[in-house]
Amino acid sequence: MTLGTGAVGLTLTVASRIHIVEPQWNPSIESQAIGRALRLGQEKQVTVVRYIMKNTVEQYVQSRQSRKLQLARLGWDANSDDPEEDKLKTLMDLRSLLELPSNAP
Repeated sequence: MTLGTGAVGLTLTVASRIHIVEPQWNPSIESQAIGRALRLGQEKQVTVVRYIMKNTVEQYVQSRQSRKLQLARLGWDANSDDPEEDKLKTLMDLRSLLELPSNAP
């Protein structure tokens, strides 16, 4: 099933493997799909496999997911005493999430 259909009211505790073949721009969608198998009552170890080909849009999406999660974990925490510098860093981080690299497929 696709991540879209798997995100609606399912508990899949009989599943022990999750194969992600279509990475999503929003990493929480994948986390939610994985969580469907990691519910209370799960007795087996759950294995998650992601299929990512080199030099494809999927690889780019995965790198953006990682960056989004990294920024979310930081909580946009300001590190310096200069609010203008913090604002510039935030804008640069946002811009980096939206731009395509020059070697993008």
